[in-house]
Amino acid sequence: MTGIVTEIVLGSAVDFHARPLPTDPHPHIWWFTPNQSALVLGSTQNLSIVDSTECRKRGIEIVKRRSGGGAVLLSSETTVWIDVVLPATHELSVSDIGQAPLWLGKLFQQVLTDLGVVDLTLHETAMEKSDWSTLICFAGRGPGEVFTSNGRKVVGISQRRTREWVRFQIVVSLAWRPEILLALINVPKPNLEDIFHCGSDISLDAHLVGQALFDALEERLSIKGQ
Repeated sequence: MTGIVTEIVLGSAVDFHARPLPTDPHPHIWWFTPNQSALVLGSTQNLSIVDSTECRKRGIEIVKRRSGGGAVLLSSETTVWIDVVLPATHELSVSDIGQAPLWLGKLFQQVLTDLGVVDLTLHETAMEKSDWSTLICFAGRGPGEVFTSNGRKVVGISQRRTREWVRFQIVVSLAWRPEILLALINVPKPNLEDIFHCGSDISLDAHLVGQALFDALEERLSIKGQ
């Protein structure tokens, strides 16, 4: 059995995304629930894309994560956010960034299927960009990400790599709110109809989904060599 460090974190998205990588040699699973909504930008995105006045008015935190990709609107009701942090030497830590998230996507797909979400597909090939995917995470397709049969993204995955670690940041879209996301972003930005069908509405309780995924990840990481 491999030692696994699990944490269930409730708090500020700013504090959570600023936490350093581990110093011990074990896999980590961090299930994070924000105590207020947050607009989470990818590591390469500039804060100038954000309407900070509108965010303050709505009580929404602005934070940059340490992994790449586009912006995600995070809340305790509409998303489930889980980080998986693996040592580079772990058997599930694959150096090929196109292959590395596939096991996570398959696991999330299976858990959501078991919870009653039907006809899910796994994107197993290279990144596919759209007109707005650089700006908005759920407007593109990446390896390991999970979609409904009509193309709505259910599970988004980004990753950050160092010599010693890989950190996967995974978000499940329970309720897609593009009108709020667009209100928080400065122009140039898409029209509502351009991203209306990007994210999924899967009508499941956030705690139920988070606990099921958390348990499945802990079990998966406990099986050496699988």
